[in-house]
Amino acid sequence: MRFPFFPSIRTTLVFLVLVAVLPALGIMLFSGYTLRENMIRSAEATLLRQIQVMASHHEQVVDNARLLLATLAKAREMQRLDPLGSQLLLEEMLSRNSAYVALALSDPDGRIVAVSPVESFSSIADEVYFQEARQSLRFAMGSYHLLPETRHVVMEFAQPVLDRDGSLRGVLVASFDLSYFGRIFADAHLPEGSVFTLTDSEGVRLTRFPETEKYTWVPDLPYMIEKMSAGEDEGTFLDKGVDGVRRLYGFKHLHFEDTPLQHLMIRLGQPEDLALAESRRALVRDLVLLVLATALAIGTTRFIGELTIMRRLGRLMSAADRLGTGDLNTRTGLAHDEGELGVLAASFDRMAESLQIHDYDRRRAEEEVCILNEDLEERVEQRTSELARANEDLQTALESLRQAQGQLVMSEKLAALGGLVAGVAHEINTPVGVALSATSTMAEKNRILSELFTTAEMKRSDLTEYLESTREGVEMSLLNLNRASDLIRSFKMVAADQVSESRRSFNVREYVGQVLLSLRPKLKKTAHRVEVECDEDMVVESYPGAFSQILTNFIVNSLTHAYKEGQSGLIRIEIEKIEGALTLTYSDDGCGIAQEMQGRIFEPFFTTARAKGSTGLGLHIVFNIVTGTLGGTVTCCSAPGQGTTFQVRIPV
Repeated sequence: MRFPFFPSIRTTLVFLVLVAVLPALGIMLFSGYTLRENMIRSAEATLLRQIQVMASHHEQVVDNARLLLATLAKAREMQRLDPLGSQLLLEEMLSRNSAYVALALSDPDGRIVAVSPVESFSSIADEVYFQEARQSLRFAMGSYHLLPETRHVVMEFAQPVLDRDGSLRGVLVASFDLSYFGRIFADAHLPEGSVFTLTDSEGVRLTRFPETEKYTWVPDLPYMIEKMSAGEDEGTFLDKGVDGVRRLYGFKHLHFEDTPLQHLMIRLGQPEDLALAESRRALVRDLVLLVLATALAIGTTRFIGELTIMRRLGRLMSAADRLGTGDLNTRTGLAHDEGELGVLAASFDRMAESLQIHDYDRRRAEEEVCILNEDLEERVEQRTSELARANEDLQTALESLRQAQGQLVMSEKLAALGGLVAGVAHEINTPVGVALSATSTMAEKNRILSELFTTAEMKRSDLTEYLESTREGVEMSLLNLNRASDLIRSFKMVAADQVSESRRSFNVREYVGQVLLSLRPKLKKTAHRVEVECDEDMVVESYPGAFSQILTNFIVNSLTHAYKEGQSGLIRIEIEKIEGALTLTYSDDGCGIAQEMQGRIFEPFFTTARAKGSTGLGLHIVFNIVTGTLGGTVTCCSAPGQGTTFQVRIPV
């Protein structure tokens, strides 16, 4: 592990002090985190107590409404359906119960008999709570709905008015205003920024304090509903409210027993900053104290370090500077028994003394070297002249070797040409001999016919026989003489191209045929087949003599190395023109080339058939022609028993 490097010891001491403070900082941060968690738990407990108090008020709403309406139902004015008396009684009860926005009395058909305030109800015959109270003759509850004029959410309660016989006389109705919880919220004197929200089971916000009108009867935040509906009837969580303020929330589900109403969700939130203010103040206080203690420790460390370390280090550094300027007599002057710096001073003094001794020895050695250098210069001059003479001899030998190699390559070419001449001469001898024999026969026939004509003994049959034999002789002579002419013309062209290095346009397919015709004397002695695949109309501008030498050396190489005597094989020559380059692929199905020899086949004089008269220059000539004259590349691919393939690629 690599530790941070500080160029200054003073900085290092400060760093060590800071490292020593890190555990205290960690403990302080952990304590702050623990205090924060405790404050959150305490705030959560307080929130739950407050939410339970507010929930108890809501749970008493139904009981209070039932008690109020049941008491009113027994009043004489209500029993008689007295409009004036009922009106006065309702107004009095409404003034005493500010949680309600309206009280009303109707007859059994839902027509209003008395109401306070007067404009609150006109008819309740179609209301669900009225129908339920009339049919069941029991206390009934309505659903929550919004009063558009005030943007307050209200809820109706209905109580049947029965006479002594249990017959229905009328129905009492009370409208409870949920804004009543706003007064409870205000009386609770909660911290600034606190909010109270009442939401139904469908996620609709029934009321909110403060800003009741703005956030009432609108969908509550989905993530709030999700957290309050997770399964528990009460709990706490930390999140952002609809106004973007992050608060600690407590919630509780309200259930109404013996009523068809679904549960409600009551939520109380306090700003996170207020809930955690004490823990943050404690953390800031501890951090300030830690910073002050750290600054004091750093100052003390620097002061003590200056007295005990830096002054002695200054003397060591001064001695090192003098030693660096070449003063080998310098010493630290510090005691060698004063702790680690004393050991360092002792080592420095010993090093300076050792350098002084080495400097003396070096000076003596330099004097000896100067003396030896005088003799060395003479030896170097003598050796240099010897090397120069050897280099001249080597250059002469190399030039001789190059000339010999060139002469040998030329000899190989001439020998190949000589073999070609001998083969062609032997090949021409047969058709010329046949033509000569046919001509001799015709001369004899002509002499005989001339004698018959002279003696006047010539018959018609003699003339007919003469003409028939003469026709056959002429045809035989022309056939064999044309054959000899073709051989001579092919040999002349191939031989001229091999000697000449001129560039010209030529038909590739025809020229390959002429080369194969010139090699016929060698090929006819074997059972090998030669297949050529090339476009009949392919014409290129290049060096035909180079092509002739490449094909000739490839074929001779296959005949010499690829096949055993008496073995028949297949030699394929494929030529194609692709993207401005001519590709010649030559392959045989012979014995192949061993892997360890493939890297040497283009070397001069390398051969495995020297006993057969091979010089080892054939493929070397091919390599030089392809890479030199034609400016192309040649590659070989072979494996024992799988034949050999050469690929030549040249620009055209």
